[in-house]
Amino acid sequence: MNKNILSNRWVKLGISVLTAAYLIFIGLLSWWTFLYEIRFNSEKAFGAIYIISSLFFLVLMLYSRKQLPTRIIAMILPLPAFLLILFNFSRPLIFIPPLVVSLIIFFSCSAKESTKVIMGTIYILLYVVGIVVFIIATALFRGSSVETKINSSAPSEVTSQYDMAAIDNLNAMSVSPDGKYRYYIVDVVDNARGKVMIVVEPNDLDVTYRYFTLVEVGYSSRVAIHNARGVTPDIRWSSNDTISYTFGDGEWRTTTITPMTEKNYLRFLSIGN
Repeated sequence: MNKNILSNRWVKLGISVLTAAYLIFIGLLSWWTFLYEIRFNSEKAFGAIYIISSLFFLVLMLYSRKQLPTRIIAMILPLPAFLLILFNFSRPLIFIPPLVVSLIIFFSCSAKESTKVIMGTIYILLYVVGIVVFIIATALFRGSSVETKINSSAPSEVTSQYDMAAIDNLNAMSVSPDGKYRYYIVDVVDNARGKVMIVVEPNDLDVTYRYFTLVEVGYSSRVAIHNARGVTPDIRWSSNDTISYTFGDGEWRTTTITPMTEKNYLRFLSIGN
C-alpha cells in the first residue's frame, strides 16, 4: 500500500509543488542578506535546522525529480544560491547548503540534456565571471584601508590598541534614549596613522526572528573621525538625536543626527560580509 502511494503520480506532483517552498525561502534569504546583515541569535541552532531542512527538501526533490515543477525549480535554484555566495562571501554556513542542493538536483532531475547544457553553461559563466567581478569590485571599494568595528569579537590586533573595558561600557550604552539610533566605534587601518570613527545608524529598523536577526546596516552617518588609531573616545547621548564625544583631549564636541534617507545597497562589496 505504501509503495503504491509513493509511486502515485499525483503524490509525486504534490510533493514536487511543495519543494517550491525551498526555492522561495532561498530566494527570500538572498534578498534579506542583500538588504540586511544577518546576526544569529543561535548560530548552532540555525545551522542545524538549515542543514537538516536542506537535506529534507533535497530528498523530496530527488523523489519528485521527474515532475515538471521540480525540473523548473532545479533550473532556477542555482541563481539564488549564487546570490547568497555574493552577499555572504565569508559566511559559508549561509550559502553552502543551498549550493550543494542546487548542484545535486540540477544534475539529477529529468530535464532534457539540451536544457541542462544550455542552463549549465549560463550558470558556469555567471559563477566564474560573477565571482571574479565581485572580487575585483570588492578590492576597488575597500581601497587600501580596513575598517573594523571595535568590540569583544574584533581581532586581537585591533582590541590591543584600545581600552576595551571602556569600549565595552560605551557599546553597552550605544542606543539613544528613544531607541531610534545606535552608535558604534570603528578602527581604521590605512597607509597613514589610521583613524578612529564614531558611526551612527538606525536602531529601529531591525527585524528579529527566532534564530536570527536582520540588522539594518545600509543607513549610517559618520559623526566623528579622529586621525590616529588607538585613541579610546568617550561618548554620551545629549538627547534623542544629539551625540557628544571627546577623543581624550578634554574637548567635548556635539553633533545632531540628521535623518538618514540614502541606503547603501552595495554595502556587501565594501565589507565582503
